[in-house]
Amino acid sequence: MRKIKRIVILITVLTLVFCLSSCKGDKGMDASTVSAQEPESSTAIPSVSSGSGNNSPAPTEKGSLAIIDPIIDEAILIMDTVRQDGFTPVALKNEKRLVYDTLNAEEKALYDELILKVRGFESFIYTADKYGYDVLDRVFLVSDAIMMDWPELENYFIIHEVLEGNMTVALESRYFMPGGVNMEPANIDALRKETELFDAVCQRIVERMPEGLSAYDQYRYLATVISLVTDYDNFFEGGWQDKTAYGSIVGGYSICQGYSRGFMTLCQKAGLWCVTVGGVAGENEGHMWNMVKLDTGNYHVDVTWSDGRGMPDSAEWLSCFMLTEDEITVDHLIVD
Repeated sequence: MRKIKRIVILITVLTLVFCLSSCKGDKGMDASTVSAQEPESSTAIPSVSSGSGNNSPAPTEKGSLAIIDPIIDEAILIMDTVRQDGFTPVALKNEKRLVYDTLNAEEKALYDELILKVRGFESFIYTADKYGYDVLDRVFLVSDAIMMDWPELENYFIIHEVLEGNMTVALESRYFMPGGVNMEPANIDALRKETELFDAVCQRIVERMPEGLSAYDQYRYLATVISLVTDYDNFFEGGWQDKTAYGSIVGGYSICQGYSRGFMTLCQKAGLWCVTVGGVAGENEGHMWNMVKLDTGNYHVDVTWSDGRGMPDSAEWLSCFMLTEDEITVDHLIVD
């Protein structure tokens, strides 16, 4: 048997490691600063798993919304204080372009098969003995496409390699509780409830967006919520989830990838065009931010750096919000 091709998964892993370096911008800390400071408190929404193993009841949708509502109230207050009404109220809708559309017929068939299993929290395994290495290569390719098309799935799912020595002999599904710092195997019933809570919190944020906002302010409202609800994860408080939308929207801790994925998730749920951008920023550090679209063109939004510079009602926060390409490339290098 041989080691299967791993180009796609290696690119994904390297991207994650790239973003693990300090990407906070002006407020990034060196090692001496980190060791001397206590972790910041975070507005984390309790997960379903947080109620297990003790006498505390698992959080309900009502309880989770009660936690996010004051944050939304603060965001609305900021929006009401200063509105950018000079911009068009017409937002360019998100036209989702799927990696699925670039796949061949065999890959699409496998994609259709896997997406149903993942959304249904169904366990599966593909062994080299039964399916062959060509199929295992295809599973890697297709699972990566699924993650790019539906980033919310990375909150709780990965493809795991089964090894014998240094040889890959199978690929299997792994489901994890989003709220766990470690990637602990999930109880599927609890996982279903947790994903429902995440969806409910996202929906609450979107549905409470004030009416009549310009397209600029619709983006600013969602970026403001992300900035208020999460803290930069200098101390690895959020564990593996600090790179996901769950980490920034519910978990309370993020690095740049989590900020960007969370903002993109809310934009997509609000029907606003938004993508992530990978690159280098600051002192040659791996970084991720977002690109959005107004009727006047494409603009860059770096919620991570905004959050590191000040509160959402400050000029410092706005210095990293809605920048042209010429403005963002002063201290950001676009790679992807």
